[in-house]
Amino acid sequence: MVGVSYHELNAMSGNVQKTERHTAGERKQFLVVCVVGVAVLLNAFIGAGLMEPVMIRDDGIYPGGDFVYKMVEDKDYSSTGGLWRLVRGDLTTAQEPDDSKFDDDLYSVYIDKPEGCMGRFFVGLLSGPRNADLKQKLLQSNVDNKMKTNENEFIKMEYDLGDLPSVRSAVATFPFTDGFVSGLLHNYKVFPALAKYARANLNLGTENGGKLVISTTCNREKQMCTHYVPMIQGEKFLMGHSDTEEYLKNGGDFESISVDLQKTIKGLKKMVGMN
Repeated sequence: MVGVSYHELNAMSGNVQKTERHTAGERKQFLVVCVVGVAVLLNAFIGAGLMEPVMIRDDGIYPGGDFVYKMVEDKDYSSTGGLWRLVRGDLTTAQEPDDSKFDDDLYSVYIDKPEGCMGRFFVGLLSGPRNADLKQKLLQSNVDNKMKTNENEFIKMEYDLGDLPSVRSAVATFPFTDGFVSGLLHNYKVFPALAKYARANLNLGTENGGKLVISTTCNREKQMCTHYVPMIQGEKFLMGHSDTEEYLKNGGDFESISVDLQKTIKGLKKMVGMN
């Protein structure tokens, strides 16, 4: 007896439904969409500084001054740009909506280990004689913001007032595009390079060693960020808060995200045939 399979029987009876393959035109269209998407993404990374080296100089001077700030805990450092926008919102008025003039006055201070890109940091206005009126405006907004029903917790937080010293610092400038991609590159390329430099020059972990602190300001019009690593008096940038080790000992916690940017860059280069 000759065996006949179930599939052969179905084929002979016409019950098998053939799987339709995509047409050549559809496959080509999908390929074009993928190529365009990759090109757009790659262009965004390149524009944000993917191929730029992190050049660190040791001749910088941190400006220092009164610092009107809000403290953020357990949040990704790449969210800084969005928080700066909220601070600028407390400085602008309906009569003067242009907030770009405040860019050079806004700073962030990252006080936890930057490799994890997640932790505590301060966001606010570095004030001096030139812009003392802005300091008062932010402090006054503590009263106004209490009356707002906005659900954003950052807006409801009160501004504190601290003092940051003007000290010798390592400094690096890096491209800035005020977006998610730019934030990623600063997290996983710039901050690790600055941390490596600090560990090689600050004697971290020793009795007389310094504190690893990074302070950043970014200008959207110039499309550039300036990063400072204070080489002395780093503990004053904590403004009375504990350092990372003490924070964790006292029950503090924050997540850590790890990305090998060197491998990512090599992969993107290979993708576009640059290797």
